[in-house]
Amino acid sequence: MVGKINLEQPLSGPKFFNYNIEDYAFVEEISKCLKCDNLSEAHKVYSSDFDILTFETDQSTIFHKTFYSMPKDSKFYTIYDSFIRNEIQNLFDEEIIYQRIPTFRAQVPNNLGVAEWHKDKQYNHSSREVNIYLPLTDAYGTSTVWSETQEGLGDYTPLNATSGEYYVWSGANWNHGNKKNKTGKTRISIDFRIMPISKYKDNHRTSTSNSTKMTIGHYWAKLNKE
Repeated sequence: MVGKINLEQPLSGPKFFNYNIEDYAFVEEISKCLKCDNLSEAHKVYSSDFDILTFETDQSTIFHKTFYSMPKDSKFYTIYDSFIRNEIQNLFDEEIIYQRIPTFRAQVPNNLGVAEWHKDKQYNHSSREVNIYLPLTDAYGTSTVWSETQEGLGDYTPLNATSGEYYVWSGANWNHGNKKNKTGKTRISIDFRIMPISKYKDNHRTSTSNSTKMTIGHYWAKLNKE
């Protein structure tokens, strides 16, 4: 299929895409969830003082607890599922499964979004997974993800983007992490993983961040047939 990403081949660098923010009100729903009209100033809503994140805490701040408490029948998840179906699935040349609950990130000023430089496959993830990084605020320079463009290359590049833009990339295989945020603004983003359904196998792995079973119906979801 012309223009599709072939999941049988390794990605050759991050792929940059746009979407219509009027069709997918991610920012509006997360703003409601966090009770913050300007997500880039979210650090002022809760507190200006945050400890430097560690592996144990980078998914358990007040931001994360608030996001993950959203009901799974909320409008946000309706938008998310629609985005997967209409935008993400159409990028690929075969049926995918996707991360049922996206991962939330909040990188406040003078802090990190993830605590460690890593490859996701170091933490129970399959090397066949593909990552989608979707900022909901400006994410540039020290407030975004820095990643290799090929495994082992060490050519760390910032995934610069803003709301309405996203990257498809290989976080499972490319080393990546954050620099300390010196922009004075908070970066809010979600990211999630997809995998060709043909590469999925039942397994006994669990997510290292919350012990979710890495199986369909738990960590992974299938697109519903329409």
